[in-house]
Amino acid sequence: MRIADSTDLRDYIITFQNLLNFDTCQQIIEWSKSEPEADTAWEGWEVAKSAVDNTTERVTKSRQCEFTMLGPDRGPCWDRIELGLLHILEHYPYLHKATEHTGVSLIRYGNGHKFEEHVDSYGGAPRILSTSILLNTDYEGGELSFWQGQYTSPAQGTGDAIVFPSNFCFPHEVRPVTDGERYVLVVWFV
Repeated sequence: MRIADSTDLRDYIITFQNLLNFDTCQQIIEWSKSEPEADTAWEGWEVAKSAVDNTTERVTKSRQCEFTMLGPDRGPCWDRIELGLLHILEHYPYLHKATEHTGVSLIRYGNGHKFEEHVDSYGGAPRILSTSILLNTDYEGGELSFWQGQYTSPAQGTGDAIVFPSNFCFPHEVRPVTDGERYVLVVWFV
């Protein structure tokens, strides 16, 4: 039996449709277009790094994208984002014990960008739940898939969030974007 044939594992991948409305998603994208390239994601678009061990991150070929950070004093729509994240914590249907998030990353995948299969929790970042909120749909490729492509995320609308455990049972990838730019908010709960 293939891992993705186990309905028990797929049941833990939950979609929250329209977690953020279309206008909120557009405001976040428009704000991001004025952000400069920067050395740190708190100042603009930073080239994303991958964890190569529990204490080291570096730019790799397996993760090709850029990110910038949002917070109460940085970026638009913070109150709406926070309400959406609280909704996830309260309504994710499985026991998780997460109480807070590690920050909100806005990730931009340009043409050819990808993030090869990985898990989100490891010794250097012991996360409980992973969240990906899709901000746009006007691109090709870029699907979020699990278990070596055996299962693709059902979250496909602007503002949809997909939430799943961050642990080793949920290896996932973002397939290469083949046209356009994919914008997504990524949040990890601890």
